[in-house]
Amino acid sequence: MRLPEPRRLALLGGESSGKTTLAVALARRLGTVWVPEYGRRRWEELRRDLTPDELVAVAREQVRLEEEASDAAAADARDWIICDTTPLTTLQYCLHDHGRAPGELVELARRRYDRTVVCEPDFGFVQDGCRRSDLFRAEQHAWTVERLSEMGVDYLTVHGTPAQRLQAVLRHLGGGDNRPSPLGEAEPI
Repeated sequence: MRLPEPRRLALLGGESSGKTTLAVALARRLGTVWVPEYGRRRWEELRRDLTPDELVAVAREQVRLEEEASDAAAADARDWIICDTTPLTTLQYCLHDHGRAPGELVELARRRYDRTVVCEPDFGFVQDGCRRSDLFRAEQHAWTVERLSEMGVDYLTVHGTPAQRLQAVLRHLGGGDNRPSPLGEAEPI
């Protein structure tokens, strides 16, 4: 008997908008796995802007990691996997840095998710040595919202504290509850 495939929840937004904090909290609360942002890991290895071909490889690897997580979640009968980015973000970096994108990357960026959440950049920008700037964060956010609208993707926008964001997503998924948040009222990172 084939197990049902877990649904994929995508988290999008600009740099320093709380996606990873939310991904970890959602995975913990839903008892599932989350897929970290591979592009960040690759950038940290190289410490330079990635070429268009390297960005295609990043998007491919992000999808592969999602599929791997989905298989693991299905084996444990989990309903969701949490994706801390999608190839759409990789496309945005490619277009911003190179003014063009390979067709394969454009196609990967059209990958569909069962639910999409956009994190508002509504708190102070946190520079961690990897991120660009608050202005870039705002541009990323606007670009992402425009692309999702063009693609006809329904999405939930979350804002506020990490605990408020977590509860908003849980309500959106139909699983909101009154248990204390594992985040408390901690500041987003």
